[in-house]
Amino acid sequence: MPVSRREARELMSLGYELGASVLNGTLQRRADGSWGIGDQALEDVLAGWEGQEIALVADVLGQGAGASHICQVCGMEYQGHACPRCREIRKRLRG
Repeated sequence: MPVSRREARELMSLGYELGASVLNGTLQRRADGSWGIGDQALEDVLAGWEGQEIALVADVLGQGAGASHICQVCGMEYQGHACPRCREIRKRLRG
């Protein structure tokens, strides 16, 4: 399921706080066949991490917002990407 823009911003903020490199923008294939996000070439970014163990997190943002869903855990009907009741409970339990 796609990630909401709000949740993605939270994840990006956490990445910045931890000192990670964060890219944000539209993924595009360029005329020369290379990939880029915004004005940054992915090859350049990845070359800086060559030989390192990395974690790359990517998902489509914002699609599916506004559709009604039934939470599989609590049964609440909600709109958006995640059940707000269960999300709040998870946040409280995780501290």
